[in-house]
Amino acid sequence: MLRKVWLLFILLPTIVYGQGVEELEKRNGFKDIKLTSSVSAYEGLELKKDDVNIDETFPNSTLYTAKKGHYESIGKLKIYDLEVYAYKDSIYQINVVTEKDPNLYKGMKKLFGEPKYGYRSEVYYWSTDKLKLEYGSHSKNKIAMTYYSHLMVEKRKEEKKQVVENIADDF
Repeated sequence: MLRKVWLLFILLPTIVYGQGVEELEKRNGFKDIKLTSSVSAYEGLELKKDDVNIDETFPNSTLYTAKKGHYESIGKLKIYDLEVYAYKDSIYQINVVTEKDPNLYKGMKKLFGEPKYGYRSEVYYWSTDKLKLEYGSHSKNKIAMTYYSHLMVEKRKEEKKQVVENIADDF
């Protein structure tokens, strides 16, 4: 009996954390905006700028923001800024800036499990094979959350590899 109780204490944190990360992967983005999906599928987003280069992996990206009346809150918390970055119409990054409220962090911990802490970047984060979610301070009264797609990075690597193969085949 003592072995079973001991085993439960060892496995329970792993089970709980695993379920949280599973939930993050299932949601795959912020609200109804899903990473790797077509940005044109969201009527609540509007093009703000073409030819954006925030990440060398995705040159000539496009930046979208929320239209008036869309994506204005998370529960009772006001969203100050929402940016969606797309490469060839596929979403690879979502940035959300909202009010600072400890309940937001508690809710994320409840959904996604215990986060890790990046000492260099000074942000909490959850990561899966498909995506990464970072949570940290934006300013004195605001929090920033960034969703980043690992799948889009892999897709881009394959695209670059194909270009090289096409050049090699052309010799």
